[in-house]
Amino acid sequence: MVKTFTITLLDNLEKVLTAQAERLNQAPEEVMLQVLTRQLMTLLQNGSESDPLLRLIGSITVDVPDLVENHDRYIGQELYQELRVDG
Repeated sequence: MVKTFTITLLDNLEKVLTAQAERLNQAPEEVMLQVLTRQLMTLLQNGSESDPLLRLIGSITVDVPDLVENHDRYIGQELYQELRVDG
């Protein structure tokens, strides 16, 4: 059985995907399928138990719409506040 998925990529991911597809002389869809297949096969071979954080995926709900795109910025802000020394 074959399933069709529609996804939305951030601009930077689309650029990397397109560049890789051009380097390999393949369609972007083919490259994406290869990458996804490798990643999923690695997960299956290693088992989800090898990474305890995998069990947490989808278990947290937050009201930050850009958390995925800007998580490093948010972490950095919190670390800065925590480590900041007011003199």
